[in-house]
Amino acid sequence: MTRGLLSYATSAVWRRRGRAFGLGLGLALTVTLIAAILFVTESLRAEAVRADAALPDVVVQRLVGGRPTTMSLDDAGKLQGIDSVRAVRPRVWGYLFVPALQGNVTIVGVPSSQAPLDVAHGSLARGRDLAHGAHEMVAGARLARDLGLVTGDELQLPSAQRSPPMRLVGTFSSAVELYTADVLLCDDDDARALLGLGPSEVTDFALELANPEEARVVAGTVLARMPQARVVEKKQLLRVYDLAYGRRSGLLLAASIPALVALFLLAWDRGSGIGPSERKEIAILKAVGFGTRDVLVVKMYESLLVATLGTAAGLLAAYAWVFWLGAAGLRGALVGWSVLYPDSPLTPEVDFAQLLAVATSVVAPYVGLSIVPAWRAAIVDPMESMRG
Repeated sequence: MTRGLLSYATSAVWRRRGRAFGLGLGLALTVTLIAAILFVTESLRAEAVRADAALPDVVVQRLVGGRPTTMSLDDAGKLQGIDSVRAVRPRVWGYLFVPALQGNVTIVGVPSSQAPLDVAHGSLARGRDLAHGAHEMVAGARLARDLGLVTGDELQLPSAQRSPPMRLVGTFSSAVELYTADVLLCDDDDARALLGLGPSEVTDFALELANPEEARVVAGTVLARMPQARVVEKKQLLRVYDLAYGRRSGLLLAASIPALVALFLLAWDRGSGIGPSERKEIAILKAVGFGTRDVLVVKMYESLLVATLGTAAGLLAAYAWVFWLGAAGLRGALVGWSVLYPDSPLTPEVDFAQLLAVATSVVAPYVGLSIVPAWRAAIVDPMESMRG
C-alpha cells in the first residue's frame, strides 16, 4: 500500500513538475545560503583550533589610556621567576600599511636566537631563510604573489624610520594559512625600523608555561607585578575567534531568515490555492476508495519529495560552493580581513547533526504547510467537489 501511494505521489509531482521545480529551486537556493554559512563557520573555527600550537600560552601587553602600547626589554625581569613560566620571549611585530595593497601587512621581527620559520610556524616554499643583519625578508607565499615579488627582488617599504630596501630571499607557507597570509618576516632591527620602535622597545612578551593549565594563576601574578599590563591567555584568544565567527555567521543567518519565511509563505499560498483540477483529483481518489488519511499521505509524499530533493540539491550546492569554489563572496565576510584573504582550501568540517537540523528546519515546515490545504479539500464530499 505504501509503495502504491508513493508511486502515485511521484507521478503527481511529475504532472505538476513546473510548480514543483519552482518551489524546489527556491528551497535549494535558501538551503544553499544557510548551509554554506554553517560550513564556512565550522571550517574557520576548526582552523583556529588547529592554530593552537602557534599561539603562546600567555601574552603580556602594556596599556596606556586603555590602549596597547610598546614595552621595554627591562620589563622581562618582572616576568621572570614566576612559577610555571618556562620562557619569556620579547616580540617585535605590528601592522604596516602598504599603498600597493591598500591594506596592512603584518611585520614580524625574528630574534637572532630563533629560526625565522619557527616564528611563523610554517615551512619554506621557495628560496632560503633570512640572514640577520643583511636587510633580508621572508614573506608569506600569498603576500609575495600579491606584491608581485620573486626571490631576489628588493622592496622599499614605507617605514616610520629611515631604512634601506629589503631583499626577498624566500617565501613560506603554513597549514594555518589564516595566520601567515599577510606576514612578512625580517630581523628585529629591521622590524623596529619599519614600525618606528626604539632599540629597547618591544610590542609584547610571550610566556611559555610548563603547565598551560596554570595560565590563569600566572596571569594573576603578572597583574600583581605589572598593574598596567593586559594579560591574554591562549584559551581567551581562541574563544574570541569562536565568538567572532559565531557573531558574523549569526548576522548572515539572520539576514537569510526573511528569504526562508518568504518561501514558506509562497508555499502556503500555492498550497492553499488548490485548483479545480486538484480538487477533482482528490474527489476521484475518494470515490475509488481512498480514505482521507490516504489522501493526506499522498499529499505528504508529494511535498516530501519536493522538499527532500530541493534540500539535498541545496546541501550539495553549498558543499561545492564552499569546498570546491572556496566560498567566493562569502568567506571574506566571515573572516573579516580587509584585503589579504587566506586562499588555502577550506577543510570540510561537516557535522551530521547540523545537516540534519538544516534539513529538518526546511522540510518539516514545508510538509506541514502542504498538509492543511489538502486536509481541507479531502474532508469535502466527493460529489460536491466534482460539481465545483
